[in-house]
Amino acid sequence: MVQLLVRPYRHRMGLARYTFSLCEALERAGRRFHLATPCYPWPVRAAHRVLKPLGLDVQTFFTTYPLAANLKPGVPTHLTVQQMAILLAVRPDLHPVAVTVHDVIPYLTRRVRNLRAYRHFWEEWLDVLATRTLRKAEILIAISASTRDAVACALRYPVEQIRVIPLGVDHTFFAPCPVPPEFDARYGLDTRCRYVLYVGSENPRKNLPTLLRAFARLYRDLPNVRLIRVGAIQYFSHARQLQQEIRALGLEKAVLHFPTVSDEDLVLFYNRADLVVVPSLYEGFGLPVLEAMACGTPVVCSNATSLPEVAGDAALLVSPLDEEEWTQAMARLLTDRSLWEDLRARGLARARLFTWERTAEETLKVYQEMEEMVGRL
Repeated sequence: MVQLLVRPYRHRMGLARYTFSLCEALERAGRRFHLATPCYPWPVRAAHRVLKPLGLDVQTFFTTYPLAANLKPGVPTHLTVQQMAILLAVRPDLHPVAVTVHDVIPYLTRRVRNLRAYRHFWEEWLDVLATRTLRKAEILIAISASTRDAVACALRYPVEQIRVIPLGVDHTFFAPCPVPPEFDARYGLDTRCRYVLYVGSENPRKNLPTLLRAFARLYRDLPNVRLIRVGAIQYFSHARQLQQEIRALGLEKAVLHFPTVSDEDLVLFYNRADLVVVPSLYEGFGLPVLEAMACGTPVVCSNATSLPEVAGDAALLVSPLDEEEWTQAMARLLTDRSLWEDLRARGLARARLFTWERTAEETLKVYQEMEEMVGRL
């Protein structure tokens, strides 16, 4: 039996998609496992009661950085998000342990002023502690070779103890499908317009200012093009700056933002879009690339960090900070139908290589390694 520590997610967005999809694939494979969620010591509960009326959600914060959980010592344990490694600082009895590392980008960019993602001191302190505590785990699961190399270099973690296990995509859900007129009406989309889709936050590493400036050039030449962003606001100061940039570029009518959409509507956005853009400077994996390809929508993405691993030869790869190159790549896909069809076919074939069954199969090999360790530790 392996015990998995997971966050109590409400929606299957972002990291939650990994947790839900992995557990479902493990169940389909007939693997028994025990699910645990973070517990809250009395000081956390007391602080939550006092600070919640002031708008500070202490309990959610310590769900991300758990200080306690109902996990048994001596049982193979899988921490499904790297921030959970902070638990190893207070539970030295937890062995053997594997931790899934989605990325260590906030840690790597913490001293880069325009890329810092920490919103306050406590978040930075705990994330740095959690990242450094990854060294206590027997095995790390990296979701890309890029993430593996970053962890090995930044933490001096033995590369031979890191297993690269890519994410997957649910091909029964993310797939080509017709978009009903009701969807366009509900979101105010114009059938005469062409749509470029971005899925994600305004985190500074997502490189949205470059995308906006490149899109402004595209908009001047193709006035019927629109940019859609799907994703909740997470960094309010950066969101305000982006809104100012949109106004300065004269894009108020050309940029649409939908902060919260259902998974079902997300699939329809992928299918409604003419192309999907992923302009990130850093990514641990880049799941929107895979989801877009599975829906048959061509992708333009950065040639940085993990994105070439995911995209392969099935997307247009461009330098993340080259505005002109971004404009040209988007324009090519919107005006060259043969290129669009070619990348659609390549993307569908590429996406079929990534499944949650494959992710579960490789993760089961890690569980077997930990089970063999139990008698030796």
